[in-house]
Order: sequence, then structure tokens, then C-alpha cells
Amino acid sequence: MEQTRTKAPQTLFDVAGGQDRIRAMTEAFYDKALRDPLLEPLFTAGDDKHAKYLAGWFSVVFGGPQDYLSERGDLAFVIWKHVSMKITDAQRARWVTLMRDAAAEVDIDARFMGPFDRFIDQISRSVQEHSHMPPDELAQMLRR
Repeated sequence: MEQTRTKAPQTLFDVAGGQDRIRAMTEAFYDKALRDPLLEPLFTAGDDKHAKYLAGWFSVVFGGPQDYLSERGDLAFVIWKHVSMKITDAQRARWVTLMRDAAAEVDIDARFMGPFDRFIDQISRSVQEHSHMPPDELAQMLRR
């Protein structure tokens, strides 16, 4: 009797097209953000490897390689990177729009877009909220 192998479920990382496609998306986003009057102030002071780091973080979140965690840290690290930025509603909405535009620009698989849209909306709201917290309050929250 022949054994049938069950195929491993495809992750959102795989559906998106893997590391190369996600990296292309974050590079396209970063290019747009640096030319956008609302977002440029948030991104010019950042690390010149931000697109790479963002791609690594998306990789972790969507079920791909976990390298970001050993290189940069966990969710608390991501939250700390945004402390005191005081991200406005308009900046948050523009980030979401430009991220969606970047995904479309690099032809990310349409099956990825629904979950991606929900995720970036949710995470952008969380990051915005944390960006207004005083550092000591945020530190106390993260210690819990």
C-alpha cells in the first residue's frame, strides 16, 4: 500500500511570493514613504536598512524565516522603535495606503491581499497607539 504524503499548508509568506517578493514590496513602500510629505519625517531619521528589517518582520509574521527575531528582537523591540513618534491618524492611514500600493506594484498574489489588508490595518493602529505612550508607561506595560 502506497503512503500518501500530505502537503504542508502554504503560509501567507509562501502565498506572497517568499522573501524576494516581500523585500521588493518593502523597498517599493520605503521609496514611496521617503517621497511622501506625511511620512517622510517619520522615515528619514530611520535606519537605511529599514526596508530590509520590515521585510524580515513581515517574514516572521507571515510564517517565513524567523531571522528577524535573532537579528532585531521580538514585538517589544518593534514597539520601542516607534515610542514617542506620535503618529497621527493621517500618517497611519497613509502608511496603510502606501503599503497596499507597494504590494500591488510588485504583483503580490491576490490571495495574500485580504489577510495583508486586515493585518496592516490592525498593526498600524497598535503602533500608532503605542507611539503616543510615554516611555515609562510603555516600559511598564511591556514588563507585564
